[in-house]
Amino acid sequence: MVKHIVILLLVVLSCDIVMAQGDIDTEKKILYRNEWSIGAIVKTNGFEMDFRSGKFVNMFKKNLLDFGIGFIKHPQQYRAVNPYYTGYSGYCFGKKNFCFELFYTMGRQRMLFQKADLNSVEIRVFYMGGVTLAFLKPIYYEILKYKNLTSYTESEKFDVVNHNPVETLGPSEFSKGFSEIKVVPGVEGKAGLSVEIGKKDTHLIALEAGVKLSAYAKKLDIMAQKRNPQFICALFLSFRFGRVKHGAHYEYLNEYTE
Repeated sequence: MVKHIVILLLVVLSCDIVMAQGDIDTEKKILYRNEWSIGAIVKTNGFEMDFRSGKFVNMFKKNLLDFGIGFIKHPQQYRAVNPYYTGYSGYCFGKKNFCFELFYTMGRQRMLFQKADLNSVEIRVFYMGGVTLAFLKPIYYEILKYKNLTSYTESEKFDVVNHNPVETLGPSEFSKGFSEIKVVPGVEGKAGLSVEIGKKDTHLIALEAGVKLSAYAKKLDIMAQKRNPQFICALFLSFRFGRVKHGAHYEYLNEYTE
């Protein structure tokens, strides 16, 4: 997973560098700009969606505000289908809780290389920190039961002692367990590089890659085992698109200072 993320980022950067050797950009540039964007994020332990707002400090820096939802996977969960009974969805045997998080972070973004030519890229570095809430929703399973030589199914929460893969047919309705959700607070921080590849200053299209660190008040009880995560380090790759809300244009900029 990590190898694929790195390779994809390098390929995109290489393609944009080659394309950058084309026409000169004659569009009026935006010196200062506020922006918003939506990100679709793949990480080594799940995926996220977020909304980000950026407000300029100066032409090099922006203050960032970010909030969204993410889904956390246990590194040892594997999805499978019961081979003896058809008509049931796949499931991860031993998984007790479905885990998702809501996060709110603030930070700063700094421009490293400015976009100058048509089809060229702009490279930025960013770092953010904030709070997160992990929600653990119990998972119910359809369990095969026997009584008086007759078989039937019953919806139960996973029990490592009484359940086995043969008699666990598949997950019950996802709505079951919402009244039993437990909340675990935590903190998180992330940092990375952002490569803006859009051709217009009024639109934001970017790829980001970086690392995210999370720490929770206690272990996230995802699987029926002792080795559940409390401190998480994950790599991520995101695709981000959005719009510039407003900004100040300039036509020629020979020299500028921070």
